Amino acid sequence: MLLTTCIVLGACTAAMIAAAWSRNRVPVAASVVIAAALLTFFAILTASYTPADTNVFFRQAGEFVLQGKEPLFHVRYRYWNFLELMAYVYAGLLKTGIPWVYAVKILPIAADVVLVWMVSRLAGSDGRTRALQFAVNPLSLMIASLHGQIEPVALALALGGVLVLRSGRPVLAGVLLGAAIAAKTWPVLILLAVLPLRRPWYSARIVAGSVVVPVLCLASGAVFLGTNVLQALARVATYTGVTENWTWSGVWLALHHQTKAAFIPTVGAAGAAFVIAGVAVTLYLLRRHPPEVRALGVLCAALVCAFVFGSQYLMWPLPLTLALAGRWRYWYVLTASGWAGVAYLMRGQPAVVPVTRLLSWVVAATLVGLIVEQVRRNPDQPLELEPRAPGTDIRRSRAAVDGTSGPTPAAY
Repeated sequence: MLLTTCIVLGACTAAMIAAAWSRNRVPVAASVVIAAALLTFFAILTASYTPADTNVFFRQAGEFVLQGKEPLFHVRYRYWNFLELMAYVYAGLLKTGIPWVYAVKILPIAADVVLVWMVSRLAGSDGRTRALQFAVNPLSLMIASLHGQIEPVALALALGGVLVLRSGRPVLAGVLLGAAIAAKTWPVLILLAVLPLRRPWYSARIVAGSVVVPVLCLASGAVFLGTNVLQALARVATYTGVTENWTWSGVWLALHHQTKAAFIPTVGAAGAAFVIAGVAVTLYLLRRHPPEVRALGVLCAALVCAFVFGSQYLMWPLPLTLALAGRWRYWYVLTASGWAGVAYLMRGQPAVVPVTRLLSWVVAATLVGLIVEQVRRNPDQPLELEPRAPGTDIRRSRAAVDGTSGPTPAAY
């Protein structure tokens, strides 16, 4: 089983690179079908690898909803710190009677298939190639099909909001972004990145839309689950994860001779400040770039600075990376997939901690490369993402990057 899994991941990696090497421009619909088939097959193949958070604690979230209890306060602390949206979905899936190890992955797989189409829209003139690359990338397979995490769902909602924002509908865009935040809190980074601060009224309409779904979740919780709204908000807003073996926090653990993740308040406080600073600096550097480019930069910066970490976090910048980035996209997908492969497939082995601790620095370096690549580009001039050569992309205008071939930039 392990050998077969590694062969599939290796074949997908080769196919992702070959898609650009051959300049393959298959129809987006074909890429969607390929993604759906791959993701479904891989979910069946790797069912025995499903981690405990999705296999146990997400199931408990749905069970508590069916019992009329608020999951925020009944699921083991630090394993469920989200609003009720996905817990309602899990409750519905439990009632279908589908074995949980497959049911929990239905929505992530469906969302990942939708992301194939979204990548094609975000990538502009090179959309077909980028969509095919996303359809066969190995990282999505591990996070959506093996893990069954919520990241693809949150990304599909958030990037849907970005696409709607292009059409000049800020309230609807805000609703989608708010739904992403209700599914999993971190998409608030994307919301902050897309706000046009020089147009406060427009920003206010986006923010107003973004509170709709979270408010509905809290209100329904208060009515059906006995949720104390203030306590629920405090639990979500003040959540602090454990210090993981990721870049600088991994070094801290190593210096203190710790191999396991631990809750360390001092590291948490420093880490939160580090993330805020990194996001703020990146937003400033990309202030003149399109919203989706700013979102990509912010997600990369948050991961570089993070002290709390899970394998699923690696998917945060993935769709935007494959849609917008140049040659650095290959390095990110390859290194991130390597990290995730070790974390998932070697789980419990003694070598996992030192290998992931070291490899995290390589992944972080590619994230910095992605940020620098975007900062160095002049958003007002035609761009050449990569030199003209086999396996590379060719010149395209800013309209292909930021979607301004439709609405004008003022729509942002």
